[in-house]
Amino acid sequence: MMPAGITFDDTVATKLVVGLIAWFAQMGFHEGGHAWAAYKLGDDTAYLMGKRTVNPFAHVNWREPFSVISAVVMPAVTALYFTIPLGMAWVPVNPSKFRHPLRDHAIVAFAGPAGGFVVAIIFFLLYLAVYPIIHTADPSVAQALLYRLIAITYITAIVYSVFNLVPIPPLDGSNILYFFGNEALRSFMDKIRPYGFMIIIAVFWIAGGGVIIQPAISAMLWPFVHIPPMVWGG
Repeated sequence: MMPAGITFDDTVATKLVVGLIAWFAQMGFHEGGHAWAAYKLGDDTAYLMGKRTVNPFAHVNWREPFSVISAVVMPAVTALYFTIPLGMAWVPVNPSKFRHPLRDHAIVAFAGPAGGFVVAIIFFLLYLAVYPIIHTADPSVAQALLYRLIAITYITAIVYSVFNLVPIPPLDGSNILYFFGNEALRSFMDKIRPYGFMIIIAVFWIAGGGVIIQPAISAMLWPFVHIPPMVWGG
């Protein structure tokens, strides 16, 4: 997705810094979206822990090694090896505090990916605004770096949001499907919930299940690639 004429050396520092900025930007809005929606619907658990915020660092439990590894180390490593950072973070939700537990839990679940889509919209609009600055006859390293930061953040927000809408526990999509499902489906999801991570690994890393969400991701990347040059005549 690098604009014509723009090149940039993929140094370790560049991949790491850009990848972590992209990860923390979408993660803050994603987890903050969960916490904000939960608070509005009656659950103040995350709010009392200071997590009703888009500040990503509030969503890392710094005293818990697993949280630091999943929310900081994993994104750093995957940014270096795959360009797009991947990791995990979470906010506590207590459905018993909701007036309508199933419905409200589904709304809270959707609020996370919705926060990621907000990040994508923000960076799409930013790219649209700076497109003429980036696309010059002789782009500089700074221009290339700006493009890389915007593009990686946009892609990360889209990928992470779409992936989390997959209805496999503990992904957000599972709580949305749980609300709309019948008793048989809910019973099935309760049974597979303890094995959710293993199922995700089997589906996406072993069986190549990424093809399932690829059309949605591609559709959401289309505006980023095609609309700015249409608007500016690039």
